[in-house]
Amino acid sequence: MADQRLNELFALYIGRKTSEAENEELWRLMADTRNEDQVNNLLENAWQHFEPKVMPFDPEDSARLLRQIAIQTATRPRSITRLWPRIAAAASILLFLSVGAYWLFHKTTPVQLANNDVAPFSKQAILKTGHGKTLILDSNAKGTLAQYENTNIQKNSGEQIAYTNNETAEVAPIFDTLQVPAGGKPYHLKLADGSAITVNVASAIRFPENFRKNNNEVQLINGEAYFSIIHNAGAMLTIKAKDQTIQDYGTEFNVNTYGDEPDNRTTLIEGSIKVNDKLLIPGQQAIINSRNLTISKANVQQVTAWLKGYFRFNGEDIQTVMRELARWYNIEVKYQGQPSKEGYYLKISRSMNISEVLRVLERTNSVHFKIDGRRITVLSKK
Repeated sequence: MADQRLNELFALYIGRKTSEAENEELWRLMADTRNEDQVNNLLENAWQHFEPKVMPFDPEDSARLLRQIAIQTATRPRSITRLWPRIAAAASILLFLSVGAYWLFHKTTPVQLANNDVAPFSKQAILKTGHGKTLILDSNAKGTLAQYENTNIQKNSGEQIAYTNNETAEVAPIFDTLQVPAGGKPYHLKLADGSAITVNVASAIRFPENFRKNNNEVQLINGEAYFSIIHNAGAMLTIKAKDQTIQDYGTEFNVNTYGDEPDNRTTLIEGSIKVNDKLLIPGQQAIINSRNLTISKANVQQVTAWLKGYFRFNGEDIQTVMRELARWYNIEVKYQGQPSKEGYYLKISRSMNISEVLRVLERTNSVHFKIDGRRITVLSKK
């Protein structure tokens, strides 16, 4: 049963209306094991609706609260120690909500800008048709891109292309390839059967121009894509990705197969899929490492953050963070000194220049950055 007092205090804290005594009461309730699910829900909601301009917390007060939660945890029975990772994460999130906005908007930073800054969306997507035609998509105006005897390829508003089949007659299979480079912008693809795919940066996907009665296959060659598939029992669609075969039954799911990540992940959002003959239910994630497959609960908000225009990190270290930034901005990352193992809990807009993102990361006081063109050097702080 939810603790109504916890809800009231949390709302007051977010509105910066709590007294010192109420702050201490809030941390006690958050550390109570019986409130674990409620705390997670409150933090998730606050994180989702975070707007820096409306949360100008005082950094000294926030630092004091972090010390207070550590003291309270240490003085509780041993059973509370299993909650420390969650409490630390909660503190990190709340500190970001409070301190992050203050430092981000009111302080200068030591990011070393030796050359031009790097903005996102600098590269253009490429479509290669099975007929031998190569199209630079961002340089083409809205309208028909290509038309063949059985297929029409249309560019719609924004980053989207759509396929339609003009005939129902059986024809030889023809496959096209969409390439979205590092430093580009995610591209939306609508297949001839009505299914939709969003392709992330540093990714390539091969798909059929025309759909047949059976054996239709989409291949995620590399990278990441979000699939919203219309199930058709008469023209079943199979998705091939690194070390996995995905069968859909009318569903939405995300597939991440970046080669520089330690594993490949397929996350089911809605509907039902099989990954290598293992059935997933919504909210589950198939993780493939060295051809071994395990199924676990997924952080759906984190998995789909890229679709909503955010970077979202939930305890990842600086090397994991920088791999994602490298793909988004098409940058080269170098390290000087031993990289920090500190985890990052952040939600950052993907429309920001790289220097702005690095300023946010530097607030942890564990790393410092030097920007020289498209080379970013991560300088560990001692």
